[in-house]
Amino acid sequence: ATAAPLPAAPELPSLAEACGEVEGQPLADIFAGAAVPASPYPAEKLLRLLDGLRAMDAVTRKAAVVAMDAADDNWQIEDCLHDAELKIAALQEHKSRLAAQLESRERQSAEIVDQIRLALDEATAAIRQQISELEQLREREVTRAAQETTSVEAGLRAARESVAREARRIDGEIERLREIPNTFRAPATGD
Repeated sequence: ATAAPLPAAPELPSLAEACGEVEGQPLADIFAGAAVPASPYPAEKLLRLLDGLRAMDAVTRKAAVVAMDAADDNWQIEDCLHDAELKIAALQEHKSRLAAQLESRERQSAEIVDQIRLALDEATAAIRQQISELEQLREREVTRAAQETTSVEAGLRAARESVAREARRIDGEIERLREIPNTFRAPATGD
């Protein structure tokens, strides 16, 4: 009996491939995927401005940004706040999708590992059964060989005994027949 082949694992991408797909995705792609609308003054632009003002304390930095907002009619802090909130929501949703994908991957991996273990258990049981059958066959062959050896040796013993009996009978007849030459032949003379 042959064991079922182990299930193929290529149904899932390798761990490196799976991680490569989730790591380093451009944030702009994530925001576009979440349909975050373009903002007149994106949150990233305000972050760059705040980075430039890091030397100031938090209160002074906030006052400077509020003053810039009041002085420039092209943007409002509210635009940045709204953009930041939409982007935070998009990133959190993306993170939730990643967690769900990982959970699905873990479940699929566990199922495949279970299939592999089951196939291994079945293969091991089949191999053990074959070993048991081969051991039984070996025992039968050992028994048969012992019986044949005993039979051959018994035949040889019987042949030896038969030849020994026949040799004794022939020796007896030779002795009986020698009586004639011994009786009627002239004795050899010694010159």
